Amino acid sequence: MKLFKKVLAVALVGAMAVSMLTACGESAKTADIKSALKKVGVSVSSTMNKEADGAMDALQDVTVALKENDTNAVSNAQAKIARMKEFSFTNDANAKYDLYIWTNSVYGRPGKSGNDGYYPYLMKFTSNHTGDRLKALLTEKFVRQGEFKGADSDLEVLKKVLKGVPKAGISCQKVYGMDVLIVVVDKDAPVGNYTCQTIDSAT
Repeated sequence: MKLFKKVLAVALVGAMAVSMLTACGESAKTADIKSALKKVGVSVSSTMNKEADGAMDALQDVTVALKENDTNAVSNAQAKIARMKEFSFTNDANAKYDLYIWTNSVYGRPGKSGNDGYYPYLMKFTSNHTGDRLKALLTEKFVRQGEFKGADSDLEVLKKVLKGVPKAGISCQKVYGMDVLIVVVDKDAPVGNYTCQTIDSAT
């Protein structure tokens, strides 16, 4: 009986360990994204995933500082992002990657040629996003509008936007309790500049 109890205890510990690892590991939404991208020939790179997670951590720092209304912390967090020389938005000649954020193609800026004020589904980070535009991008209202819900329709759009990109890195994390998706690709990779209007007209 004692031996049985010991075996049972070991089994329970093992089960708990597995469940803890699963909880801390890949989310179902991330798995769905990887599966969808694989169907259109996009390989999810572990190296790029690390870059995406690093960028997401930096964005989280800005969000925390904004929530606490800490001007110095916001400035420091923005400066950290501006020093991420691996990304093209820093305008570093040796940058290897472009960074994109999912916006849900919300309407929110003056109309420009060809998009009538809608953001691209995946919007490219530029040097402008290290300043006040970054603060606007990370407000709770914008995050709510651009939440990546992971519905089938979202995954279909993501496939269209990234089709033709050989490899990518992804990070999907909670901001204000909502999922924010960022994507890392090789610099100048052919990410589709689609809005809700262009996607609708193509289907």
